[in-house]
Amino acid sequence: MSSSEQPPQPPSSINPTTGSSNSNKSNDLTVGIIGGMGPQATVSFLQLLISLTHELTSARTDQDHVKYILVNDPTIPNRQSALLSSSPSSLETTGLHISHACALIPPSCDFCICICNTAHAFYPYFTRPLSLHRTPFLSLITVTSRRVIELSDETTKVAILAATGCVKSELYQNELSRLGGRPPYILPGSLQETAMLSINQTKAGEIDEACRTLGPLLRFLREEEEVEMVVLGCTEFPVIVESLGEDVPEGIRFVDSTMVMAEMTVKLCKGLIKLEDVME
Repeated sequence: MSSSEQPPQPPSSINPTTGSSNSNKSNDLTVGIIGGMGPQATVSFLQLLISLTHELTSARTDQDHVKYILVNDPTIPNRQSALLSSSPSSLETTGLHISHACALIPPSCDFCICICNTAHAFYPYFTRPLSLHRTPFLSLITVTSRRVIELSDETTKVAILAATGCVKSELYQNELSRLGGRPPYILPGSLQETAMLSINQTKAGEIDEACRTLGPLLRFLREEEEVEMVVLGCTEFPVIVESLGEDVPEGIRFVDSTMVMAEMTVKLCKGLIKLEDVME
C-alpha cells in the first residue's frame, strides 16, 4: 500500500452482506458476570443470554448479541458452609474471594451481576470493589422478588426452593417483605435437606439422581401443601426442572431466578429498558 492510499473503512451503518445495522451498537451496555457458582449453572445462564437475545431482539449476527465480561471462579469457597458455620473467619474468607472476583470486572462494564442466589448473603463484598469504578451491582434477589410480586397476589401460596444458606440468611423472605409481598412458605428441615441433596447431585453431574430427588418434593409441595408458585432460588434447580420435563406436577408455576436475570440482562444490554429504571 502506498503512502497516499487509505485503508478500507467499515460501512457506517448497514452491512450489505448481512443486512445488519451497526448504528445502535454503541448504545449497548456491557455486563460483568460473576460466575462459577456453580459451573453448570453458569453455562446454562450464558446459553439463556443467547436464546433470549434471539427471542427479545432481531438478532441475526454475532454482533447483535450481548457483550459480557465473565469472571468464572469456581474456587470461591462453599457459601453454604461459611454461612451455616457462622465462623467469622470462614465468612471473611468467602467474602474476600468474592471481592477478588469482583475486582477483575473491568471499569468498562456498565453493571455487574452474580448468578448465585446464596452468594448475595455476601452483598457488601460485591459492592465494595465495584464501587471503586462506580459500577452498579444488580441484585438477583431483588429482580426475582419483583417478578414474584408481579405474578402473584395476596392469595397466592409461594414457596422458596433455595440452598440452605440462602434460606437461613432470609434473603428472599426479607426482600419480599420489603417489597410488600406475602410471607413465603419455607421448607421444613427434612424437606430442605432433600432440596440440598438435589443441588449437590446436580453439582456432581448426577442429573438423573437429582430428578429422582426433587420430583417427589415438588409433588408434595403441590398436592399436600397446595403451593401454587415456586421460586427457583438456586441456579441448579432450573437444570433439574428442565430435565424433569412432563414429570413436573400440574398446577405449579415456577419463577426461575436464572431466567428472570437473563431476561433483565438482555433487556438492559440491548437498550429495551434503562439501567436507572431498575436500580434503587
